Amino acid sequence: MEIVEIIPPYLYSVKYDDERTDEYHRVFHNWHEIEYLVEFFRLNKEYLEQPFWREYFPEPEDAAKDVVVDATALENHINQLADNAKNGEEPDFDTYFHPLDGKYIYEWQLIPMKGYGMGKPTFLRLYAIRLSENCYLLVFGGLKLADTIQNSPGLKTEVFKRIDQTLAYMKREGITEQEDLKEDNI
Repeated sequence: MEIVEIIPPYLYSVKYDDERTDEYHRVFHNWHEIEYLVEFFRLNKEYLEQPFWREYFPEPEDAAKDVVVDATALENHINQLADNAKNGEEPDFDTYFHPLDGKYIYEWQLIPMKGYGMGKPTFLRLYAIRLSENCYLLVFGGLKLADTIQNSPGLKTEVFKRIDQTLAYMKREGITEQEDLKEDNI
């Protein structure tokens, strides 16, 4: 595992040993690949047939197109968040990310967080660990199709595994805040 700079000193990303690229680039690549997205939504069509999603995205192709548009908007928003953080303005990364409740509700340091896409509604989810003010380490991203992570394909087996794996790595390497991102860790 290694930590990759995305927009230093605000946004970093994990590159897992079993992946070819870091999480930030992996997830945005997938969110821009229409064939990948259509296949994902076809495999999980029963979720799109639920009353909530059916109203917005009756077909897998509709959902896929929405993800591409939303991902582009989110990438632009992330760049704006970095500019705002640099200038001491809001919205910034601290207003974008929200605590990930559940099993991490009592974490006070290295807090697991979640962020959403820009669309209303949105499938997009980013999961990160807060290192310090306006400094986040992206650990996973995916498409949320259900009411909870545990009920959503693609997220249920990966989100908590990746967060726990990254937290263990960070604790092992002594990374507890942004200043700990030494050259040998990134």
